[in-house]
Amino acid sequence: MRSTPLVAIVRRTLRGLGAPGAGQTVVTGLSGGADSVALLDVLATLGAAGGFRVVAAHLDHGLRPDSGADAAFCAALCDRLGVPLRSAAADVRRRAAAERGGLEEAGRRERYAFLRAVAAGEGAAAVAVAHTRDDQAETVLLRLLRGAGSLGLGAMRPRSGDLIRPLLAASRRQVLAHLDSRGLAWREDATNADPAFLRNRVRHELIPYLESRFNPRIREALARSAELLADESEQLEASGRALLERTARAEGAGLVLPRAALQGSPRAVARAALRQALDRVGGRRAVAAAHVERILELAAGAAPSGRRLPLPGGREAVFSFDELRLGPGAPAAGPFAVPLDVPGRVELPGGLQLTARTTTGPAVSHGETAVVAVPEGPLVVRTRQPGDRVRSRGREMSLRRFFMDRRIPVDLRRRLPLLASGRQVLWIPGQGVEGKGPRFVRLELQALDARGTCP
Repeated sequence: MRSTPLVAIVRRTLRGLGAPGAGQTVVTGLSGGADSVALLDVLATLGAAGGFRVVAAHLDHGLRPDSGADAAFCAALCDRLGVPLRSAAADVRRRAAAERGGLEEAGRRERYAFLRAVAAGEGAAAVAVAHTRDDQAETVLLRLLRGAGSLGLGAMRPRSGDLIRPLLAASRRQVLAHLDSRGLAWREDATNADPAFLRNRVRHELIPYLESRFNPRIREALARSAELLADESEQLEASGRALLERTARAEGAGLVLPRAALQGSPRAVARAALRQALDRVGGRRAVAAAHVERILELAAGAAPSGRRLPLPGGREAVFSFDELRLGPGAPAAGPFAVPLDVPGRVELPGGLQLTARTTTGPAVSHGETAVVAVPEGPLVVRTRQPGDRVRSRGREMSLRRFFMDRRIPVDLRRRLPLLASGRQVLWIPGQGVEGKGPRFVRLELQALDARGTCP
């Protein structure tokens, strides 16, 4: 085959990636579109020269009535190029409905699952996909429109784990020139022109506008920015990983980080550490930047202990004293009421214990420790009850009004342990409640470790 600029680009990219090597197999996705046809053709030629094997993989998404013709086209092309083809069909609409997501995302997930299944069956060293520099530019703009940071704007990498993108440094114009020189046809997907899809509007409206009015080489500029941001993002991720390795500990299916580690790090590093922590406890699917930012805000707060932030995938972020736990959500504890002797100690739902002993005044609160004025008579540690009253800043009010004024989340209100005498609430961890009575009690709320003892 006569060499083309595209062949040189792919050869150079593969050399830089170090894969595939002689004797190895690479699986390449083949949709029948121009990019995937060109990639298969170049890989087949380079594989013959370099001693690696190429296997094509075609997935029928079942979204278009002519998808069967795509499969027939791919079979004929592979026969012409002497490349084995593995094909399958998927019900993308069904997956999208089951996951309550969009067709585009469901199709992407089905496609990559299929490619990796083929790669596993073939013992492949890598999976190749046909993203070009034009795709990279579109991706950067799409993520910029969403407000992404350096991690998102770094967009696609030439290699992501087992996935390689040999065409990422090539333009679509170079792809089409290669196909023309080789006399290769391709299939056009009519949905690529549908303006209902945001990517299509970026491709056919926004980028041409930027080219004509601002920078005729905007695709190259955006791809270059992505490459620079990817390098910087990798350094930031490395710093976040180091913070995590240095300070975090595993606890069952969850991960525990000290708040001080997040507070004492640059916010960008703390953000990177949180992202990687979420990866380790179930992944980041459906986790938005707003979730990460809210966790950081709570970590920086004065007294977040007891706060819970629900996360996608049945997980939660829980603050307990000076620690943050990320992991599966715990079953909600029901109402409880436990008598408290002074001196004495009681164990509470959620792995907590409250210790009480007599002391002298004045009353003072430091979040999970406090000196509280209490009346004579029995004391109870319990959850809220109808008719509860509190005194705060010299004023008596209902507990309900107190919670509303402090904007305490409804879920937290049901779980907070309260020290009470009758309907009078004398102490709430981390809240400015005033006790009432002639004697003073020192309270200390602590977390129990896995053995049920105080660390």
